Amino acid sequence: MKFDISMDELRSRFELLSPEDKKKAYKVLSDVGIDLSKRKDDLTGTRVSGFILENRFYEADSHKSVFLQVAEIVLKKHPNDQDKIFKIQGRKKKYFSKNLGDFTHDYEMIGGTRIYADTNENAAQLNRRCQKILLLFGIDPSSLVVIPT
Repeated sequence: MKFDISMDELRSRFELLSPEDKKKAYKVLSDVGIDLSKRKDDLTGTRVSGFILENRFYEADSHKSVFLQVAEIVLKKHPNDQDKIFKIQGRKKKYFSKNLGDFTHDYEMIGGTRIYADTNENAAQLNRRCQKILLLFGIDPSSLVVIPT
């Protein structure tokens, strides 16, 4: 039996699930390598005043700051699973590492960890990486709202 479903349709079906079922489904899809993150091009060229994650407001002055804070918040919630973040990587480069030699440009340490993050990206790419982090750790990516100035 063949079953085809677009990523947009899969995302819309997720909106119908209960929060508990979403969390379970995100974990399963993440474990099998299905990426539900979605690029938000409307962030390009914007400045940031903060963000909301899981109904809590955080101050931030840049998209890079949002990215680093989201990573820190999630990794603090999951101290025993921090190494899972290394699953998020590109075809040719690492986005997270404990080794500075893995980076050639901008990088920063994620607060409260010994993990470095590649920060040499634009707003849309950093936001998508935030979504990937949230998905990987079973958190609804729509719970992240970046507030432009």
